[in-house]
Amino acid sequence: MRAFAVSQPLPIALGVILLLVFTSLVVLLQREQGNAQPVQGQPVANIKCDQGEQTGVHYHAHLDLLYRGTPVPVPALIGIPNQGQCFYWLHSHDTTGVIHVEAPSSESKRTFTLGEFFQIWKQPLNSKRVASLDVGKGELLKMWVDGKPYTGDPTKIPVRSHGQIVLEIGPEFQDPPPTYTWGPDLPK
Repeated sequence: MRAFAVSQPLPIALGVILLLVFTSLVVLLQREQGNAQPVQGQPVANIKCDQGEQTGVHYHAHLDLLYRGTPVPVPALIGIPNQGQCFYWLHSHDTTGVIHVEAPSSESKRTFTLGEFFQIWKQPLNSKRVASLDVGKGELLKMWVDGKPYTGDPTKIPVRSHGQIVLEIGPEFQDPPPTYTWGPDLPK
């Protein structure tokens, strides 16, 4: 009987430890998911997250990311948090690199920028880092807008109708940069 009494606290202690570990993992996962996208409705870069896609301003641009000559996909669902409960005016649906601009008509005079898209994505964009891609020692960030070299601040690149933006980290550059073929399902 005494042996049974001594061994009983061990399973209880193990159960408590496992419960604490499990609870900690759940809390960390929820915190990480919360950091992945802003809270529904919270403006980012003065861009709202509305319950439905807006149609007052509706066009598409394309972003190519190249790292040492290799294409890097732009993730799906940037700007569409909480299983699509709201849509930021700049967002992606899939990994093609198409940036959807769908804003209310009150924003028709506004020029959206690549920096705003990266803010919604919660990723850095500067001469030393593009999302998770570092510009290493001896490497350069080359930028192209509509097939022409761009030498300004990458956050200021305008996101325009059928605009083609290419960000390349290398050497190993594609010159000229790749172009995107627009289908009829993506209007200007």
